[in-house]
Amino acid sequence: MIKKTLFILIAGISFAACTSTTVKEETETTVKEAETKVAETDAITGASSEPATVLAISKEEGLTKVSDFLKDCHPYFLATIENDAPAVRPIGIALNYEGKLWFHIGEQKASFRQIKNNPNVQIASINSKGQCMRIFGKAVIMDNDSVDKIVFDKYPNLKEMYNTGDKQKLGHFYISEGIANLPTDSGTVIVKF
Repeated sequence: MIKKTLFILIAGISFAACTSTTVKEETETTVKEAETKVAETDAITGASSEPATVLAISKEEGLTKVSDFLKDCHPYFLATIENDAPAVRPIGIALNYEGKLWFHIGEQKASFRQIKNNPNVQIASINSKGQCMRIFGKAVIMDNDSVDKIVFDKYPNLKEMYNTGDKQKLGHFYISEGIANLPTDSGTVIVKF
């Protein structure tokens, strides 16, 4: 019970950090891309927040920006729906491969079942500067031998846990219709990927 309460508290603090004002860093890339409109509300939920600019960039460029941000984050927090209530847990692997942003969880886990039942997910991550990015989209579950190979080559300890003999299977999903609230030195921008 204490572990569960502590996890809920940590997840709540992590998500609260997402709504705080981002720290401006001189080393952060400035937003000079073409801009479309200024959003006065959250891209998905409609919740009021600081104004965010929707960047007029390609989905490929958006995916690169999101993926680059994730390289400085660990873990990521995956939110799914269980019985009409949010369920949040940390996950540890993200992969930009073949124009898709992939994440990985064991197929035996409740989160995998939850995604099958309702593919709407959010992922939050906080980088080393304390800036938070939120990703919204639909999780598309897909077996992919190439993704298996890349993940197992990068994380060989997972081979001992997944996909051999009677062991559990590592499941993969990518984000479809992805939208990210991405922090920059000039404020939050909305990136589609």
